[in-house]
Amino acid sequence: MKNNHSNVFLFLVLFNCNQIEVIVEVCCASLKSVENAALAGAHRVELCSGLELGGITPSKGLLEEAVGLNLIDVHCLIRPRAGHFFYSAEEKKIIEKDIQTALEIGCKGVVIGGLTEDFQLDLSALKHWKQLAGDMYLTFHRAFDVVVKPVEALQQLIALGFDCVLSSGQHEKAMEGFEKLELWNSQFGREILIMPGSGINESNCEQFGSAGFNAIHLSGAASKPKLEVPAGVNSKISFLNQEISESDVEKIRAVVQRLNAN
Repeated sequence: MKNNHSNVFLFLVLFNCNQIEVIVEVCCASLKSVENAALAGAHRVELCSGLELGGITPSKGLLEEAVGLNLIDVHCLIRPRAGHFFYSAEEKKIIEKDIQTALEIGCKGVVIGGLTEDFQLDLSALKHWKQLAGDMYLTFHRAFDVVVKPVEALQQLIALGFDCVLSSGQHEKAMEGFEKLELWNSQFGREILIMPGSGINESNCEQFGSAGFNAIHLSGAASKPKLEVPAGVNSKISFLNQEISESDVEKIRAVVQRLNAN
């Protein structure tokens, strides 16, 4: 039996597709970013760490605090390290424990993905992770953007019971992959949520809404001012010059309003 999300989604499409509110998911790597996303009117957050790495699993402490705010639905990214998505047996055990932790803490969803070394879905791992996730909302992350047979992969994810796929259309930015995303949405959008992400902002978000996508993903981030380093401190040390950014209320609010003006 297909999940409730898809059943409700299909009913709404058949009733009046113009009344569907576009979900705005914000990728957040700090507690302040979660607060800002909620304040801006976003619908949910993908909580992670290491945005500069494409996102990795957040700490248990950050996860507990974000869920404890009780401001917005928190979906936890489960990615144990940066780099490719071929995971060893030891890494898969870490992923399993992180899924269980997210469930125990009270996350509404998890964002996962895993591939075999021939760039196809790791179906056995995904099936097991789906079982561990229980009733949590399940998103397949941008590992999808390097699968060799995306249409077949979408069919497999639907069969596994995934709710959503986050993708840039197998390009660096979603605008570059727009045609693929639009095609997949027309073919499979009633069975699984196709959520464009990467490079989406106030200037281009309406193109995705107009094309019939029912969710978009963005960070809406703005860089924080650099520290003023006092005399006697070596300001050239690298970690003092690492950029820190947070989701910006006004950037996110502008996207939410543009997509859901009516």
